[in-house]
Amino acid sequence: MQELVDRFLATYQARLKASTLRDYRSIFAHHLAKFPSFEALNQGLEDYLSGLDISGKRKNNILSAARSFVEWARRRKFFEGKFFKIPRFPHRSKKTKPLTPDEAQLIMDCTPWPYKDFFKLSILTGLRTGEALGLRFDDFDLVKKVIHVERSLTCGVIGTTKTMAGERDVPLLRPLWELFEARRRANHRASPWFFFSAHRGVLSLKKIRQIWRDFLDAVGIEPRVLYATRHTFASLAIAAGEDPLWVAKILGHERPDQLFLKYATFLEGMKEDGKKFLELAIGRGTFLRAVK
Repeated sequence: MQELVDRFLATYQARLKASTLRDYRSIFAHHLAKFPSFEALNQGLEDYLSGLDISGKRKNNILSAARSFVEWARRRKFFEGKFFKIPRFPHRSKKTKPLTPDEAQLIMDCTPWPYKDFFKLSILTGLRTGEALGLRFDDFDLVKKVIHVERSLTCGVIGTTKTMAGERDVPLLRPLWELFEARRRANHRASPWFFFSAHRGVLSLKKIRQIWRDFLDAVGIEPRVLYATRHTFASLAIAAGEDPLWVAKILGHERPDQLFLKYATFLEGMKEDGKKFLELAIGRGTFLRAVK
């Protein structure tokens, strides 16, 4: 069985991101390895997953990996039985709460260098963590005033962005241009990586996360995952009245409706709902005047 698992992972290595491949290896090592045959997997997986004290989402991830493995084995005639259809386990997604404007400013101003540079760029662009780590100095187009986002650095492996829409240009706002100039001057070893490290190729994601957690705890900000920087950009941009289509494009979403499905629930209290409507309906810019 282990030989088949190794062949399966070797086959899927080229089509999976490094983080997903690592997760698959973990799933097979800690869960699916408990089943010595396809028949045992077929008969016992549902009860095994039901008895685990883990989230429904994690159970579904294990189930998905098992299905992929069985389907791969069936295509190659290593297993000719039918894989029992196991219903997905219910789970409630834990939404990532964005930072308030004051919290975001505190992080951008007061976290230790060079990690504050990473947090600042992430908050002001909404880049995914891997996309930010994958930035090079030559991705900053000072003529067109944009940042070309075209790769991701995950688990030390350079790959593509999460989706086709992920390859995009992000505006090089003035604070980002100033950040670029400061990092360029500090780049004494001429590293091509924007978030270079003095000791290795790029800043350690493990260390970035540690600094993030420690700072939030020290200043009394509610704990959040590092990915909250992306949610913060989206929520603040929408609350500020930016065009949702523009915000979705900057985030690299394939569909604009994803923007509201993910972030709109956090906008309550961040803007004066109804103010623009009243200005249009009974203010100077009435509806009739707007139509004319």
